[in-house]
Amino acid sequence: MARPTEDIREHHKMLEERLHGFWHNIESLQKFSDQERGLLDDLMTFLKEELLPHAEGEEKHLYGKVAELMRNPLFTKTMEMDHQFIKQYITELETVIKNVHKESADVTIKRIQTTASKLQGIIDPHFQKENDVYLPILDEKLSKEQVEKEVIEPMHAYSGSHEGHGHGHGHHH
Repeated sequence: MARPTEDIREHHKMLEERLHGFWHNIESLQKFSDQERGLLDDLMTFLKEELLPHAEGEEKHLYGKVAELMRNPLFTKTMEMDHQFIKQYITELETVIKNVHKESADVTIKRIQTTASKLQGIIDPHFQKENDVYLPILDEKLSKEQVEKEVIEPMHAYSGSHEGHGHGHGHHH
């Protein structure tokens, strides 16, 4: 029997798989070939246009729902703080990538790898906390219909309206 939050779990899995592909490629950066620069561009686009809107939508609608069910607005505060760090590291990564020509490739690659692993080090456990703590709370207290209507739809509507350019990120209505 599929859990009410199955769709959210699937979406997380997709995001995580994409991220792990990027981390893997960052580990093997060598010399900023065009291909490698393209890869870094793709990563920044993914982080800014998919990951951050997802995080913001989640903060509003998923965390909002969890806090409501637990009758405590503080319940989700630590996870919201995770999002602040995630944003901060994404900005840091963007700055490092923008300055690639200022130092030797070796130094820059090191910096990119260091910043990327800070980001990975917070995102991985963050997803796990959502999947193992928050989603089971929703599974226990809500039906699939309620999850769809009260969490997933508002999240989509939210991140959709903040994307600026409507390439449909698998929105199923």
